[in-house]
Amino acid sequence: MTNALLKRLETKKALLGMQCFTGNAALVEIMGFSGFDWVSIDMEHTSISFADVENLTRAAEVSGMIPMVRVADIEPLLIMKALDAGAKGVIVPHVQCADDLKRAVAAAKFAPEGERGKCGQVRGSRYGADGVPWSKFWKQANDEVIIMPLVEEKEGIENLDEILAVDGVDVLWIGIGDLAQSYGVPGAPLTEEPLLSVAREAVAKTKAAGKVLLAPSSPIHTHDYCRELLAMGFGGISYGTDTSIFRNVCRDAIALTK
Repeated sequence: MTNALLKRLETKKALLGMQCFTGNAALVEIMGFSGFDWVSIDMEHTSISFADVENLTRAAEVSGMIPMVRVADIEPLLIMKALDAGAKGVIVPHVQCADDLKRAVAAAKFAPEGERGKCGQVRGSRYGADGVPWSKFWKQANDEVIIMPLVEEKEGIENLDEILAVDGVDVLWIGIGDLAQSYGVPGAPLTEEPLLSVAREAVAKTKAAGKVLLAPSSPIHTHDYCRELLAMGFGGISYGTDTSIFRNVCRDAIALTK
């Protein structure tokens, strides 16, 4: 498998991404031109449409960033449409067991390795304009697609060993908002117990499996907090959402008037 995210880790110590909540292509371009590695185009918590995804993936690619789509559910049709629209991979929320992840992998890969529906006239297939025959294209697409599970509940953590054993998945992302709620500490960061112990064990297991685990910068969004997470062994940071980063800048500006 040719994982574009892992390729970037060959030349840098950590991956850096951000979630796009606004659906604004200019902001996506700014992320890419600034040096971010990947963007999560969020379709779980926002009103972003598949038509928006096409333009947002274009903005990511032109600025040198890997476009990922966070689908709303582990639903094969949603995964297929995100990839058809041009995403290089999908972020799959609420993965709680190996079967959840296997369903996502099958939906993201063409037969005979999966169940993704074939179409050579969409953006994800380059509209068939490059002249690559389907007999070669399907294999290349399967090798390059990125499936990133979002483990964000206690059940997923408890089943992490079996999740890590699923083939075709190299990079995982541990959630914080839902994870903190499921452990009975809403709003807590990964540096506070019981989440600290959970995070350390998850990092150790992921490294032992030869894979990479990402962490969110929320709920703190400071460089010091991100450095703590990287020191714990996380392979990269999801640096909040475009809406939250802009909100923080606005708050800081307003503080000047008080």
